[in-house]
Amino acid sequence: MIEVMACLLTSFLLLYSSVRNYVRQETSSSYQGASPTPFPSSLFSASYQRTDSQSAYSSRDRLIPIACFTRWQPQRGGPIGADTRQARRPRGVAMVENAVAEKDRDEIGTSKEENQFNFGAGKRQEVDPRWKHPKPFQYEEDGMVVTRTSVWSAPGCHEGCGVLVYSDKETGKFIKCEGDPDDPYNRGALCPRCLAFKQVEFHPDRILHPMKRAGERGSGQWERITWDEALETCYKEFRRISMTYGGDSIHCLRGTARDNQWQVGRMANTFGSPNEYGFLSGTACYLPRLSLMIMTYGGMLIADFSQFSALRYDDPEWVCPECTIVWGCNPTISNPDFFMGHWVTDAMKLGCKLISVEPRVTWLAAHADIHLQLRPGTDTGLALGMIKVIIDEDLYDHDFVERWTYGFDELAERARELSLDQVEAMTWVPKEKIIAAARLFATSKPANVVWGLAVDMQSQGTPCAAAIAALWTITGNLDVPGGMCYTASPMGVDQPSAGAWGIYDLINEEMQKKRVGWKEFPMYRYGLTQAMPDMCLEYMEEGKVKGVWIQTSNGIACMSCETERWYQAMKKPEFIAAVDIFMTPTIQSCADIVMPVQTWAEKHSVRAHYYFLSAITGGCAAEGEAKSDCEINRELAQYFDNDDEFNQAIGRPEGKQHTWPWATEDEVYDEIVSPSGFTFHELMEHGPVYQKYVYKKYEKGLMRPDGQPGFNTPTGRIEFYSTLFEKFGYDPLPYIEEPGIGPVTTPDLYEEYPLIMITGARTTSFFHSEHRQIPYLRQLTPDPWVQIHPRTAKDLNISEGDWVWIENHRGRCRQRARLTFEVHEKEIAAQHGWWFPEQDGAEPNLYGFRQSNINQLLANKPGTTGFGADLKCTLCKVYRCKEEEL
Repeated sequence: MIEVMACLLTSFLLLYSSVRNYVRQETSSSYQGASPTPFPSSLFSASYQRTDSQSAYSSRDRLIPIACFTRWQPQRGGPIGADTRQARRPRGVAMVENAVAEKDRDEIGTSKEENQFNFGAGKRQEVDPRWKHPKPFQYEEDGMVVTRTSVWSAPGCHEGCGVLVYSDKETGKFIKCEGDPDDPYNRGALCPRCLAFKQVEFHPDRILHPMKRAGERGSGQWERITWDEALETCYKEFRRISMTYGGDSIHCLRGTARDNQWQVGRMANTFGSPNEYGFLSGTACYLPRLSLMIMTYGGMLIADFSQFSALRYDDPEWVCPECTIVWGCNPTISNPDFFMGHWVTDAMKLGCKLISVEPRVTWLAAHADIHLQLRPGTDTGLALGMIKVIIDEDLYDHDFVERWTYGFDELAERARELSLDQVEAMTWVPKEKIIAAARLFATSKPANVVWGLAVDMQSQGTPCAAAIAALWTITGNLDVPGGMCYTASPMGVDQPSAGAWGIYDLINEEMQKKRVGWKEFPMYRYGLTQAMPDMCLEYMEEGKVKGVWIQTSNGIACMSCETERWYQAMKKPEFIAAVDIFMTPTIQSCADIVMPVQTWAEKHSVRAHYYFLSAITGGCAAEGEAKSDCEINRELAQYFDNDDEFNQAIGRPEGKQHTWPWATEDEVYDEIVSPSGFTFHELMEHGPVYQKYVYKKYEKGLMRPDGQPGFNTPTGRIEFYSTLFEKFGYDPLPYIEEPGIGPVTTPDLYEEYPLIMITGARTTSFFHSEHRQIPYLRQLTPDPWVQIHPRTAKDLNISEGDWVWIENHRGRCRQRARLTFEVHEKEIAAQHGWWFPEQDGAEPNLYGFRQSNINQLLANKPGTTGFGADLKCTLCKVYRCKEEEL
């Protein structure tokens, strides 16, 4: 009887869906040579209400027009964790809980608790007693001093690999480094960048002394000054700007997340500013996924390949995944976001099946059990198609869905509105492969997803992340061994991303709300505390930004779309100071003061992300007058901390006049690691500290502040239907949105620019725009290259190694052609982050940062939520450079 009623209910819902969606919009599939395909209107949810202030940044122009998206109440349930399959509540009854139901939109995301990056912050955890590093952090070997440390920056990457640094016993100078075979994270493995580090440490062009500009900005003329003059100049200028125009007129810019990221945010707060961010449009680097997970899952999740345990594959509690999806990344090359790509190949050797979702035929895609070679920017459609198969074939985990999730019926309805024929036409992936992949993933226990920047670097980054995350959730692979597991503040230590360490203590509530984008994009105040980059660019162009602090960023060569806009805008602030190890196009073009920073081999710092806590212990003598990031910031902050007039003028909260109250940088790190029960020097001696990892935390009351079972979300459940999205005026379910420039949305442009351009993929030679001046690494990759399919190249009369122009309606750049079957015939893959340190650094050349800068073809145009941007799915054409153009 129940099965009959379920069938009747399903039929009714399908009929209701067809009536409700009374307007259908046809989208062209001409890129496939197919006839126009109708898509269900609610899949293209363009009509959720947005404020006027949002409209300038919304993706409304690239969404397919539809009828008004109908709001309905999601299926409620019984108490969290209760089995409600036998007694489902009717629609419309009150939820068990909803923490945001009665709140105004602008009351959400204003507290420190709502912006907690990882759960468990401030709570001391039990040290896993099963492992301790077998060697002291420093010892002698073959007449050299060996120091155990971690790599992060500068320069560095996301990983924080364990290394052994060998230095001269007498002088302390760096000699060599090797991977630490006893470190559980990388187990002795190192990339070429670490192995070439000696050429960084002693590079003749390294900045070794503070300098001030001696001519016009961009002239390349610099004069050596003392540290006192450099810091005092910064103090006087930022003080003047803050007290004249307001603290929010000072913007602090940084690059990607590393150990000094939190320091940039705290520096902004020291100046009295809430505005800290990177140059990247839509903050399209992990933040779309991260914010989605925080809002709908109550924390951040990552695929479990045993990295939560120091015992790794030998931990008896860990289970090797039976299947993993590598979605939109090439981890064996990029090693993304504290994840070592060879963990995937290790699991494959242990029997794990691999599904690759990737436009290119990478090594992993070529060795995958199933390769879904999709059209760039159609990931959400593919994920919804897989969800449809799993639900229609009843392959989902009923028990988990019923007990622990919210809005499943609405997710199912959304997925069922899409036919697999439509998904195939949209994504270029045969529906038979979609079905096979969905079945393999759903029937593998456990299974997980390793996802990458391709999810973020599309205008629909947020709904795309929601759809992919739903795959591991409906199959019950959440917080189980070998599944998708929650990260934590390791040992209770929260080294916050996006500048949250200080913003709630050091600036008043009124100034916090002056963070750019605070009102217009509410997701920027829930789970993170960054300013909105695209709006910040406009503020800078309008002359509203008067002072800029740049630390760990070469923005105009790496992160800035519409590069010329950022270049011109950065000329307008009255004062700019920068901290780096090398001169860059960004510094040369706009900075007034530049200060030298220590490398990772010279400084102290802390690695406190995801699942273990470790010390960056330095060990080598600093070159020149370089100081650590922390010490530069701490010393500059002393000027402001001792200025009572300044603190009173900016309304510094009572008792918080001393923003950096520590006498040494090690005292700063003592403060940071204090929740762990270790001092910084004890952490140095101990080595990486792993806490005892607990699976299925949601069953044990470990996810919520009140200690109850469930998740730290407004409903206490995993939310397929996001109550926060609904409150903010966004579609609460995953939906499909075509890229702003593409075969479907701009067919006229597609005729002129018939290739889809992928960019942003990393190489082992460089980390984004770093390392271009390192000889060993430039030997590996001497020139920027663009991958082109051989048949496409033949049609364009392009040969291997030819310099070619990559061009669209926004601009062009040149790179060398690399002919390879790795890319689709209708696509190319271009490198990013290129500049040429060997060229003239003065204006107008600026190290040739325009010559091969692919960002000149990309727009500053974020997705509807303010997250995501079309950086891996735009259009272009390619043609050979003329002799006289080289």
